[in-house]
Amino acid sequence: MTRRSTRRKLQPSSMAGLFIRISRSILVIVLAVALVASVTIARADEPKEGIVTSLDHIVVTATKTPHALKDVPVETIVITREDMERTNAQNVMDILKNIPGINTSVHDDVFGTYTWRATLRGLNFNDGYGLILIDGQRTMGCGQSGGMGEYGIGLNQIPVDMIERIEVVKGPSSALYGSDAVAGVINIITKKIPKKAIGQAGVAYGWYKVKEKNKNGTITKPSDYGHSRNLSHAYVSFGDKISDRLGYLLCYNYDSAEGMGQEPIKSDRHSFMGKLDANPTDSVDLYLKCEASDYEKMDNREEDSYRVSAGIDFRPANDHFFSLKGYKYTWGFTHGYPGYSYGYKHGDVGYNQCEIQYTWYSSDCNALTLGSEIQRQGIDYTIENSDGSIINVKKDVDTSSLYVQDEITLFKAFTLVGGLRYDDHSTFGSEVNPKLSLMYKISEDTILRASAGKAFKSPTIRQLYYDAPYRHGSYYCKSNPDLKPEKAVGYSASIEKWLFDRCIMVNLGYFRNDVDDMVIREDTGTTYNGLPLKIYKNVEKAWTQGLELMCRTYLSKEFTASLSYTYTESENEETDKELTYVPKHSITFSPACDLKKYGLGASATISYIGKQYTNSDNTTQIDGHTVVDAKIYKYLSDKAKLSFEADNIFNSEKGDEANFRTGRTFTVKLDVSF
Repeated sequence: MTRRSTRRKLQPSSMAGLFIRISRSILVIVLAVALVASVTIARADEPKEGIVTSLDHIVVTATKTPHALKDVPVETIVITREDMERTNAQNVMDILKNIPGINTSVHDDVFGTYTWRATLRGLNFNDGYGLILIDGQRTMGCGQSGGMGEYGIGLNQIPVDMIERIEVVKGPSSALYGSDAVAGVINIITKKIPKKAIGQAGVAYGWYKVKEKNKNGTITKPSDYGHSRNLSHAYVSFGDKISDRLGYLLCYNYDSAEGMGQEPIKSDRHSFMGKLDANPTDSVDLYLKCEASDYEKMDNREEDSYRVSAGIDFRPANDHFFSLKGYKYTWGFTHGYPGYSYGYKHGDVGYNQCEIQYTWYSSDCNALTLGSEIQRQGIDYTIENSDGSIINVKKDVDTSSLYVQDEITLFKAFTLVGGLRYDDHSTFGSEVNPKLSLMYKISEDTILRASAGKAFKSPTIRQLYYDAPYRHGSYYCKSNPDLKPEKAVGYSASIEKWLFDRCIMVNLGYFRNDVDDMVIREDTGTTYNGLPLKIYKNVEKAWTQGLELMCRTYLSKEFTASLSYTYTESENEETDKELTYVPKHSITFSPACDLKKYGLGASATISYIGKQYTNSDNTTQIDGHTVVDAKIYKYLSDKAKLSFEADNIFNSEKGDEANFRTGRTFTVKLDVSF
């Protein structure tokens, strides 16, 4: 439950001390997994041929050049379509919870949930410390994606059924991507156009109860306490090749749920995506994508978004690659209503971006990449405070960027990647961010990766651009046009080891991030319209560090398992307190079996999350807790599958009695292909 807590001053730990404190835990985990694996291997009689892993998947996010996952020199994790289908996830947020270093435990896996508190290596996505992309492009869509208000960035950007894979790149990435890539990058990659005609469709219906909350001894029940709320989902997609050189894909999704507040409030979203790809010659690829969404939360929120993107890839020779691409993205919103204590906000925010990239493969051992971006963020909306005052926010924020990256392979075993990016921002000037990464193949089954880099985060719209104080519930807050970007230095190292004839992969890594000039809200000691007035200032420094362990098994087609563990320390150096919503310990175990010859399958996820503080004084906390999810499914034919999913089977309070949280959740799904 959430309760008050007392704690001693946090002392920064040395790297050696960090390893000593948890080495026993890691040893137990690895030995347990190895024991289970060895038993399973002893029972597995079939040959390894045909076992599907993600090692040969081509990834592009880490270096903006294609690499097989096993050869990518920057720490990268890929969540495949098959991985997603083994989970119960209704949202992107829930897919990511199995990744070491990502914490989404404060939120529930119901459509319309917020993702404000989700973190990557102890730093918050919502405030821009982790960059979220769709097909390599920036996005926003705060409410429908779980972001806060009119500025936050949520994880639930698009429906799960539109996703082909998710690439997670850890560590500072401003050397390629500019602002906001402090802790890493989440690149959500949409479905590809199929090589032949194929259609997919599905429906889902679920029910869940919202638990009562107990805040400071006061118990508040939901208005429908004891009764179930409903969620639903439907999708359809179809793609085909019109000819050998022209193909298309059309996708539609509908999501709906009744929220997690005291009152059941329905929210829903219609999503559409269309793709058209052409390769008129063997050296030219053209692509066009259109996306649209319409979101509504019945009490106080409406949003719509549109994206059009296009590009051309040109390969005049095997050793030269050119890419020119651009997109236009607009997110329109109406939040609140006249007199609402958090303001009545309406208008739109958008991005227009163009990028050109050139890669020269001067030899088998060297790839040089040069690129340039021009981006405009357009901000045009109005805030009507409940006191009648009006704030007009109209601003074009321009960023021009140049980047260079050189990938060098020495002696076939050692790869070095150096990168540098220059950003010129229309508000706060220029930033230069370097990064150096290396990969050393100690042996065929052992790989060492390490990186160090500098990153920065632009202040948010709220922090910079409001020309008058805006009301935020019980106080007013004032923007500060003199804010500086937050700056960070991050470094990490990991070792990847394959065991039992490459049936098991174990990856153990260390990371650290140091952030300067963190922006906080500070009380001015004055009032505005009778309420306290706060202002944003660059005043704080903070750090996070920890260990991450991932273990995956590739034992057979039928049986898979993954285990992840994260140990995280954090500190705000100005207050000597831990950062909020950063658990020290988190562990997830996900076994799965797919017995196609019997037409059956099952999977489960067992998650333990340690305590995490909910306020900057570290006096209240969410307690450590365990949540168990499971699913079973039956193949009705080779083109139809019926699933039954149960989330939070043991009705855990999730350590958070002070807030409304979901209890057991049940969902029935039918998926078909045609």
